[in-house]
Amino acid sequence: MRESKGRAPHVFLLLGGLILLAAALTWLIPAGSYDRVLDEATGQTVVVPDSFTLTEPTPVAPWLLPRLLFEALSTGPAPKLISFVFFLSGAFEIILESGAVAGLCGWVVGRFRHRRGWLVPLFVGVFSLFGFTMGLTTASIIFVPLGMAAARSLGYDARTGMAMVMLGTNAGFAAGGYNPFSVGIAQAIAELPLYSGVWLRWLLLAVLVASTSAYILRRAERAGPDGEEIFAEQPGIAQRQGLILALALMMLLLVVWGIGARGWGLGEIAAAFLVLGIVCGWVAGFGANRTCELLISGCRKMVGGALTIGVASALRLVLVQGGILDSIVHGLLGLVEQLPAWSHLLGMFYTNALLDLLITSGSGHAAVAMPLMVPLADALSLSRQSAVLAFQLGDGLVNLTSPVSNTLVSCLALSGVSYPQWLRYFLPLVGIYMAIGTGFMLLAGAVGY
Repeated sequence: MRESKGRAPHVFLLLGGLILLAAALTWLIPAGSYDRVLDEATGQTVVVPDSFTLTEPTPVAPWLLPRLLFEALSTGPAPKLISFVFFLSGAFEIILESGAVAGLCGWVVGRFRHRRGWLVPLFVGVFSLFGFTMGLTTASIIFVPLGMAAARSLGYDARTGMAMVMLGTNAGFAAGGYNPFSVGIAQAIAELPLYSGVWLRWLLLAVLVASTSAYILRRAERAGPDGEEIFAEQPGIAQRQGLILALALMMLLLVVWGIGARGWGLGEIAAAFLVLGIVCGWVAGFGANRTCELLISGCRKMVGGALTIGVASALRLVLVQGGILDSIVHGLLGLVEQLPAWSHLLGMFYTNALLDLLITSGSGHAAVAMPLMVPLADALSLSRQSAVLAFQLGDGLVNLTSPVSNTLVSCLALSGVSYPQWLRYFLPLVGIYMAIGTGFMLLAGAVGY
């Protein structure tokens, strides 16, 4: 079957093109490196400012790229990050299949039929927590029909229902306080304590939820005087579903405690969610075989995103073996240094926003951007936490504008909204988001975040 001419290129094609470009640049850009030392106070490996020197060139031949791709997938941080993604995806699949989350949403809609104005901020707030804590952007696709049905039942159009779910989840993903797929990976690469600096991200979440809710309400269109009362006789949450929701909440609290009090890392968090998934499968009555099938199904859905981590790691490996990673950082440093000191963080933020139009996977974006951002931040005497924030905001706030976003394309297909229609709807909100992001970057710089 021939592909349609207007189809956007796959993210692997984009990354493959970047890898080929990186290999070509190793023949063109002079090799160089910074000196690095261990900061005993923080335990971090940091760049020594003004230590850049040119080194012997080591260009990467094109025929070596397949081997470097295998090395990237099998060595370094990529295997651990990929396994982490699989553990969480499998557990989330079991929770979603139990119907606990859908039951909670249906119960809430049934209670708010006569208080329609509260439904939008409630949906946005609830789904933002899924993005904020679990990074569930792709999983939001399955709830789009629910959001559309809820919106129609209260007299709103289908686009409003899609936006309540998709934009709500994305707002939480962008704030990303405990998002393992973006902030978690970015902080691991930056050698920061996992989910540290969360106070500012809670504040960011509140601002994004409020602005997103207000925008959706203002742009909402009436589909009819009353709509279809789809949830008129919505039953309560089943006992098993309620227990699963309680277990999920307790596990989230346990993970927050483990990170803060016990210094948990990726391994402990992944193990905790694997146990949660297995226990929830037993509570849901799935049986051992069905639980195993759902674990595999959850992993299967994340194969593309997980492999993106490895492919993006290959890009970094090419730059490192070619000796030009620090040369690129040095060049970016020269550009950013020309800006006023107060705008360095803004330059990082806007650069990541542009990169996100090509690499919409949060984990893949982190794997590409953070190895460059960390030494750049060190050399500019900026905190790594602020660099993570610049990546996080750039990655999340414009994510749903890119035609290569699997989440966006799937949600548009389910809702019947065309891509040009979506851009006309969403781009004004992107402007609001960028203004919010600019304000938070300036705040981070002012308070020494």
